[in-house]
Amino acid sequence: MNRPCPRRTPVFASVLACLSFPCMAAPGLAQDFSDDARFEIRLSAFNPEASIRLEGDGVATDGERSEELAASGGIDSDGRWRPRGELAFNMTPRQSLRLNYYDYRRNQSWNFDGDWIDPGNIFDDVEVPGEPVEVPAIDVDGRMSFELASFNYEFAVVDTPRFQWGLGAGVTHAVLEVRGTGTSTGTGDVDPQWESFRWKQDGTSPNLHTRVSWAPTPRLRIEAQAQYLDTRWGDFVDERGHFERGGLLLEYLVTERLGIHVGYDWFRLKLSDDYRGSFEAPAESGVGSVDVTGKLTGQFKVHGPMAGVTFRF
Repeated sequence: MNRPCPRRTPVFASVLACLSFPCMAAPGLAQDFSDDARFEIRLSAFNPEASIRLEGDGVATDGERSEELAASGGIDSDGRWRPRGELAFNMTPRQSLRLNYYDYRRNQSWNFDGDWIDPGNIFDDVEVPGEPVEVPAIDVDGRMSFELASFNYEFAVVDTPRFQWGLGAGVTHAVLEVRGTGTSTGTGDVDPQWESFRWKQDGTSPNLHTRVSWAPTPRLRIEAQAQYLDTRWGDFVDERGHFERGGLLLEYLVTERLGIHVGYDWFRLKLSDDYRGSFEAPAESGVGSVDVTGKLTGQFKVHGPMAGVTFRF
């Protein structure tokens, strides 16, 4: 007796069943993974979330006493669908040229409700005279954009009909821009203000590349890619840091020339820089000159799912 089918079937299981049916029904149409096309183009929609994290620490000293300083903060933005593209030119079975492109743009608002700050103590045992100061409320509206393009040469260290592992090197070009306007409500001591700002950084750097591709069935491919660069290798920024990128892809060949794919991409830019400064404490405190040294660290991370179509010819 046939077992009744359940009324609710998981979506993922249904998709796998649909993908496996054409392979069983028409094996003659299956594309052999070892028979690579000369060109492969992937056009995708990428839905990334982004975050910026800033951290700072340091030490303030007057030559006799020292005080440790620390602060951190961040901005998060939700996802928006953006274009993503990838082109592979297979020169030989083991050698290929690969181009990846990302485009991220997001409008963002940030609000600070205002507060009161007490001058407090510069050091634990030294009281700084003065009344609490009111900090006005601030509203900031702006846009954050990030473009990334990488071009790599790859050589397949391992090349079998179902599995391929490639290593390579290339260049990455990145453009990071932040712009917007800020307004403050003002206080009894400070008038309302309006300011606009724009910061842009772009540059090119050599990078290292690796890719692993596995075809468990003739029509199905699972692929992972990764790139890495050190900011000291190129002219992108002056600060010390590194860039990392990783991606995972599941691709199904509908026909010999057309496929569909889904995946997940992640990349992060992390920078750090040392700082040094000094200021004169109020004369009433008797502290004199205070030297401050420390380190600032910033991190920009983008990650999210993607889906699209693949053309092979």
